[in-house]
Amino acid sequence: MRVLAFSFLTALAAIAALASACANGGSGAGGGAGDDGGSEASDARPKGDAPAGEAGGEAGAEGGSGTSAAKACADNAASYCTQLQTCAPFLLQTQYGDLLTCESRQAPGCLDALAAPGTGWTGDVLEACITARTALACEAFLYGKPQPKACIVTGQIATSEACRYGSQCGTGYCRTTGGALCGNCVTLGATGAPCTTSSDCDGNLMCAGVGTCQPPSSATSPCNSTLPCAQGLACIGGVCVMPGGVGATCSSKNNGADCDYNLGAYCSGTTCAAYTVAQAGDTCGGATPTVCAGSATCFQSLCVSPAADGATCSPASGLNCLPPSTCNGDAGTCSLYSATECK
Repeated sequence: MRVLAFSFLTALAAIAALASACANGGSGAGGGAGDDGGSEASDARPKGDAPAGEAGGEAGAEGGSGTSAAKACADNAASYCTQLQTCAPFLLQTQYGDLLTCESRQAPGCLDALAAPGTGWTGDVLEACITARTALACEAFLYGKPQPKACIVTGQIATSEACRYGSQCGTGYCRTTGGALCGNCVTLGATGAPCTTSSDCDGNLMCAGVGTCQPPSSATSPCNSTLPCAQGLACIGGVCVMPGGVGATCSSKNNGADCDYNLGAYCSGTTCAAYTVAQAGDTCGGATPTVCAGSATCFQSLCVSPAADGATCSPASGLNCLPPSTCNGDAGTCSLYSATECK
């Protein structure tokens, strides 16, 4: 299963807070200013949303911003969600349910990212990222690494200090581990540097199976534990392959790697078939591969709607929060974990 690469969180995280993603085999990326660095998305695709800048670090903000954070975040939400609907309607449906919900969920993370301590994001910087991201073809939007230069943002927080978004860091990268909401500013890995995910690696480098950053192989090129495929490709039979959408040919022996989850496809015999998308209250988890819509959770064979902001949550009971909110506090309520809480 492949995960989107350019989300807002990914961009901020990839300000793609922008949203989280779920694409082929664990890479992800996002869209814009919501979460950048490695704290947001995943290895390389849009799962979500964001202002900008998941890895790297050359942009940054200079001078004041003529565009307000509210306007830039509204523009980011509209642009990102429309692009996600065009390039991966299955992801839009399963993560948000519909276009309006997608847009409404981009604002909290985006606004937090633009107000985060030490951030390099401003309204004008985000607008430039939006322009660059909108120009991307779908493949680059979903799986491109690195992000467009305009979406690579650096901040003022020093190496090893606490962070929530990569855009706060002078290195441009906030590394988190084990599902933590806060991380530390670190330098992106050069060729041969240790890594856990491809988000740890600079430029277009990918995290190889041996746990080091390595130059990626292109489609039809050899791949193995030391030769990783470029983002968006799958290593099948020692060769980098672009997974297919619904109707493409596949083989069950490849564990579904030759079908693109981001496009709503799974391998059924020799053909990539479409996942069934179930609504809240519908059955799930049966013989037919099913995904719950709108970030609902499949719990005890039923799709459970996510809790609203401020409402009680209980992951152990299948009651999760609607991204980018998480289940926080002793009482277990849904809220956005702000960058100001990372110290």
